[in-house]
Amino acid sequence: MGDLFWPDNEGRDDHCWYGVAVMGYVVVWGRLLVLGVFLVSLAGKVRGRQAFREFVVATGTLLAVERRWARWLGSLAVAAEVGIVVLVAVPGTVPLGFALAAVTLGGFGYALVRAMGRGKGASCRCFGASEKPVGRHHVIRNVVLIGVALVAMGATFAGTSGGVELPGVVIAAVAAAVCVLVVVRLDDIAELFRPAPVGR
Repeated sequence: MGDLFWPDNEGRDDHCWYGVAVMGYVVVWGRLLVLGVFLVSLAGKVRGRQAFREFVVATGTLLAVERRWARWLGSLAVAAEVGIVVLVAVPGTVPLGFALAAVTLGGFGYALVRAMGRGKGASCRCFGASEKPVGRHHVIRNVVLIGVALVAMGATFAGTSGGVELPGVVIAAVAAAVCVLVVVRLDDIAELFRPAPVGR
């Protein structure tokens, strides 16, 4: 697996190569995580005309803008997500994909913070139909994902895409799938930890 994707490690210090290999798995995990999150997000927005209309309405509510601006911003978000998926999937453009993901997530986070500041209980609809109001856990999710994108991008620039083997890639893929599930179902997970209403 390592020989197929990355240069030979002959002549390298074992400890140095171990660190390089570990970060290579970080890149694999980061790519799969970012791909999974944005594929699910994209599918939730463009699975039908009604889904996109609902996303546009939610965008207008989040940012408190007119419908025409909401449609433009919604289309821009979809285009950015398509770009992220393509860039992260193509080996030669992975760092650009991570960078675009970080910027896009930052923009989404800004919209969430603005909505929370107005306190109107707008829903996120980040992954399709959801009536859950925007909360701090959504902002924290975006901050964590930005961190993942930046760390993985740094790993690619550090020349760490070497020495990975199939078993490690499988483990990274399973870990990424679990993380994607947590991100997508975050509202349900947060609901489990929400204090129950006190009866009068």
